[in-house]
Amino acid sequence: MGSLVRVLPALVAAISCFTALAIDVPSPRNLNAYNNSAADGPYYEFLDYAPDLRDQGMDNSIKVVCGTGVWLMYDDHYYGGDFLALFTNVNRCENYTYSNPNDKISSLRYAGSPDGLADPYYNLYERSFYGGNEFKGNTDAPNLAYLDMKVSSLAFTGNSPWTFFMGQNYTGEAKCVYPNVINSDGVTMHYYVAGSMQYYMGLADNSIRSVAKGCLSDNIIGHPH
Repeated sequence: MGSLVRVLPALVAAISCFTALAIDVPSPRNLNAYNNSAADGPYYEFLDYAPDLRDQGMDNSIKVVCGTGVWLMYDDHYYGGDFLALFTNVNRCENYTYSNPNDKISSLRYAGSPDGLADPYYNLYERSFYGGNEFKGNTDAPNLAYLDMKVSSLAFTGNSPWTFFMGQNYTGEAKCVYPNVINSDGVTMHYYVAGSMQYYMGLADNSIRSVAKGCLSDNIIGHPH
């Protein structure tokens, strides 16, 4: 009986370990912001949207950022003013000490799913270069509600193409877009960003009216990975 008592806890531990390994853990997404150019002192770790960096004591003081994901940085609070920096990287740093974003960033947010990098997820923005209101999700959208005919830029993450339609209910001209991919230190990030509809996608500004997951058009940007 004593042997059985000793074996059962070990068996339970093994099952628990297997269960933990089997669960799909979201990919890491974070941004560590430093207010010194050497990036060797205290930092603030961002995991979520930050509409006003005064709340973190980091307003107009960021010089270096390190992390993973697609991050967007602005020179005014609540994602207003000029767009300053686009971070699309995996376990890397960018030094802004001698460039325009230095000591100017007042708000920042990520593009992609709140559940991690692996979840296919799109963000549509009201202004060029990811400014203003956004319409976002991970499912088909037959219309864009408050951003109907107001989309000026977009981003998405996850290993799936998306098709963007010029008409509601998946009608009209359409463009299928496949993501780019970065592999680094055992982490894979699929992503796509377009700061301008015309320049990056060949579409008229404010023309997107519905979105569907998958490649549903012969008009294609990128390719499968």
